[in-house]
Amino acid sequence: MASPHDWNASLADFDLEAVSPTPPTSAVVVTPVAMAELLERAGLVAAFERHAGTAVPITLVVNDAHRPTDSHSFLTAVFSLLDAKLPSKAGLRFRLLVASGTHVDDASERKRHEARVLGTDTGTGAGTLADRFESVAWNDADDAQQQTTIGDYLFHEWMGQGGLYIACGSTEPHYFAGVTGAHKTLTVGVMARASIQANHAHAMDTRAGGLVLDGNPVHEGIVAAVTALVHSGAELWCLNQLVVDGEAAAAWAGAPLDALAAALPTVREVFAHSISAPADVIIATVHAPLDRDLYQADKGIKNTEAALADGGILLVDAACTNGVGIGHFLDLLRAAQDYESARAIVRQRGYRLGDHKAVRLRALTDRRRIRLAILSPNLDASLEQVLGARIFADIDTASRWIRQEAGDPGATRAVWVKDAGNITLESA
Repeated sequence: MASPHDWNASLADFDLEAVSPTPPTSAVVVTPVAMAELLERAGLVAAFERHAGTAVPITLVVNDAHRPTDSHSFLTAVFSLLDAKLPSKAGLRFRLLVASGTHVDDASERKRHEARVLGTDTGTGAGTLADRFESVAWNDADDAQQQTTIGDYLFHEWMGQGGLYIACGSTEPHYFAGVTGAHKTLTVGVMARASIQANHAHAMDTRAGGLVLDGNPVHEGIVAAVTALVHSGAELWCLNQLVVDGEAAAAWAGAPLDALAAALPTVREVFAHSISAPADVIIATVHAPLDRDLYQADKGIKNTEAALADGGILLVDAACTNGVGIGHFLDLLRAAQDYESARAIVRQRGYRLGDHKAVRLRALTDRRRIRLAILSPNLDASLEQVLGARIFADIDTASRWIRQEAGDPGATRAVWVKDAGNITLESA
């Protein structure tokens, strides 16, 4: 995916090291036909047969627009497989659940996303994708009327009805959950706010990190949620997509944790990058859909900060068309001007969703003295003091600031991470 800004031209006097996703060596051409074949080999046809004629419709679970998942191809694959192998459909009924977690989209955003996901037809001549579903629902993390208790968790009510659930997710590193994927779509994506908050509170734990699963309390909480769903009688199936430059380059199907384990080697191959020494300057370009707002674009900071030398410069290049987005993490930043104050507030009042973003940001600018900046024409400059970061509306002003702060370009190790929303950057 091309960057909207050419940092090689703007910082021509620096020897920029460019870091991009590495195309997988064992890539599958992930067309809907290929996805259908993966689902068939995993055994989905037999699962269809087990649930034919049951009272509970089969639930297909897809991400909202905040993730780069190709949900339309996934749905096309599911129904193509069904039409080819069970043409009579044997009483199968379907419903669609959009896993939006705590994200809040207005009616027009939801309508646009549904249009993208459902498209116009299945490619099989059997009508539109929308015609296949008897109902469509979005997870509302704050609507107690649509929630049910499963084990220690509150889920969307559909998840507690003991049916067949087939989810699609994009899989890439996540800076505190380890790795994203359909296992997360099926759990965090369809939970109530209280359950998501309880899980995300572990993001404050030093054991939570990108590409870390063993011993990661956030990931372990997601695994426990998967187990609770299975014990409640749900049959869970997943399709994981690995998306590079906006295209699905590989995919894996099976039970949630099996599909995750199968994807992990390729996720690391594509998105884990190590540089030979800490960088003095990192430019972290964040692409759509993660560049939609600051709340999402923050991943560009978290994914790259480990490879930056203390006292270095980190500039996030993200459009942030929707401004800050979910802005409750700003409340803690306004109340705490340094890291110790932020930690003290969280200890005193308990964790609130988003606190981990604020605490880690203060650790970056206060404890590590990182000079932080954001290039976005859509963020108010008044946020500079709150964030402890410079905000620039254009690349010329941003590049001049980098030159002033960095000093001698010849003595500056500078790295341009071209997909910082997904790449996990480390220093050897």
